Amino acid sequence: MDTTNEEEMPQLDRERAERMRRNAEMLAKIGVADALRDVARAQATERAGGEPGTSGRGAVRQAPRPKRARTEAVEPTRRSSRLASGPTNQGTTEAGEAAEAAGVDEEGKMRAGKGVGIMTQEEYLASKGLPLPEGHFKTNGVFRGWVAPDVIDKFGLASSADEAWAQGGGGAFKRKITKADVPEHLRAKGWSTAKAFAASQLHKNPNAYFYRHVAPGNAQAQGEWTQEEHELFLATARKWGVGDKWGLFASYIPNRVGYQCSQYYTQVIIPSGIVIDPRFRMDSWGDAVFTGR
Repeated sequence: MDTTNEEEMPQLDRERAERMRRNAEMLAKIGVADALRDVARAQATERAGGEPGTSGRGAVRQAPRPKRARTEAVEPTRRSSRLASGPTNQGTTEAGEAAEAAGVDEEGKMRAGKGVGIMTQEEYLASKGLPLPEGHFKTNGVFRGWVAPDVIDKFGLASSADEAWAQGGGGAFKRKITKADVPEHLRAKGWSTAKAFAASQLHKNPNAYFYRHVAPGNAQAQGEWTQEEHELFLATARKWGVGDKWGLFASYIPNRVGYQCSQYYTQVIIPSGIVIDPRFRMDSWGDAVFTGR
């Protein structure tokens, strides 16, 4: 008897299984669940040897799919008005910063990745027998906005990046942050150096602040995204663009921070095809792969 449980699964397998589940949920949200089932039935018929009632000799067989490491079956998720992005049991906020480990920072800069069976978003959906979703739009990967206007007014923030930097004392931008850069009163909070430093940047560098923190007084949501958050994400992307400066982008979604928005983009938005971003490709497992500008 196989006693393997989810905790003992390799981390990579768990992440892939979770992404596949989220992609399926998102496709269902945009009304393509029936089409997916039709594709699956057609593939099953081909593997069985052609149309029912035929010998199967003349059937065109698909190329064998690359083998993957076996993973434990993922339990069906509950139906709700929430959209998945990331494990629902994330533990601490620090765990969500895994986006950086994947090569993403608050500026939206990413390292080019590799995958199996790389194809465009359009080709990926076509391979599933699906069209692009209604209302899809394209982006050049650039967020053109600034902090959300209501947040600017509430906290008295500057009206532009240059103004904010100057009012905060100016100086050279430092990408490498050390403990010495963290104000004394933030060192005892048990945060990472990057998160503690970001907490001091609300007025000088809001992009860095909102990448790791929600606005003061707000509670950061964890796990699945609500339908309302999903719609707010798309409305913000349509108006201001999407693909970098994730901290600024997140200021428009009150209970999410920048790295969560970046994860949601690559795990849900890109695979669904609702936003077409030419910097990304899809692999045969349904994972978004950043290939560069």
